[in-house]
Amino acid sequence: MVTTAKPVPRRRRRAETRQRLMDAALGVFARNGYERATVDEIVREAGFSKGAFYVHFEAKEDIFWAMLEERLAHQQEAFRDALDINVPVAQNVQTILRSLFALNQDDPLWSALFMEFVAHASRNGKMRDKLAGMYRSWRAFAVEVLNAGREAGLVRKDLDADFLASVIIAVIEGSIMQSRLAPDAFDLNTMTEPLSRLLGEWLEP
Repeated sequence: MVTTAKPVPRRRRRAETRQRLMDAALGVFARNGYERATVDEIVREAGFSKGAFYVHFEAKEDIFWAMLEERLAHQQEAFRDALDINVPVAQNVQTILRSLFALNQDDPLWSALFMEFVAHASRNGKMRDKLAGMYRSWRAFAVEVLNAGREAGLVRKDLDADFLASVIIAVIEGSIMQSRLAPDAFDLNTMTEPLSRLLGEWLEP
């Protein structure tokens, strides 16, 4: 009996094409930088035509931001999945840091790409405003988590939640940046436990 493979639904094909374009763009942007990267190179690496690119993205800038938005969503998901209000703050922080640092270690190109995001935004007011908006979203999410911790009696209430969130984000991103620039001096696996203890003692009431 001869069986034929079921056709892949169009929506799924579109999603797979979009993801392959973004995966290819990650390598191209990290390798060449935003300014020198081209749509031609992205589609060549993804194995598609330029027409396929423009079905999903209007310009190089759009895929650039789509990648950052996807990464932010993954970070928030890892943050939320790691959270457990039934354990001490330091243990929560350690689980969260391990989860977020693992994202970076599993995808080493991301650190280079993020530095490219920041460098390009520093030269472009429109992109800087958009990046600032994403940081506000990330900070608002962290504030939401912190407030949940406060309601459970796990997080101090004498400091502004926005300030706490900003410091936590700075620690996470600063640690990832140092591990990228000076891996011999700053190892994420080694630093996770003392960072967790430090932040846990600071956050506890």
